[in-house]
Amino acid sequence: MEELQKYKQVFDQFDKSGDGKISRDELETALEQMGMQISPGMMDSAMEELDKDDSGSLNFPEFMEFCQMQPPPNSADALTQAFQALDADGSGFIGKDELRQILEQQGCKVSDNVLDKLVARYGGSDGRISFDEFKNMVQR
Repeated sequence: MEELQKYKQVFDQFDKSGDGKISRDELETALEQMGMQISPGMMDSAMEELDKDDSGSLNFPEFMEFCQMQPPPNSADALTQAFQALDADGSGFIGKDELRQILEQQGCKVSDNVLDKLVARYGGSDGRISFDEFKNMVQR
């Protein structure tokens, strides 16, 4: 039941129009925000396979099927992909500026003081978060 609620929260977050469906554009935007680059052809194929009722959008059961096709969030590949998406400059670390950008994209305005505390807590004294530190943070 708890997992179902999590899926519903994610569904509602992706459903920007609030119409109870996720359009192709809403899904594409959400995937891009997660750092996934999907070609138009791949997106067409995914929608064709998942949109069982041919409505042009995904209802909640169709969305759940999509989620179950994805790798588990703690798998090595998923963690690596997530880290790479967050490491905007490709340095191998998530810095304070990248963390600020991530939080602001989620609608959170944070001060330098809060960012310093977050980076110190999860990354240590060097002021940035390495992949191993990210992995430990996610798997807590």
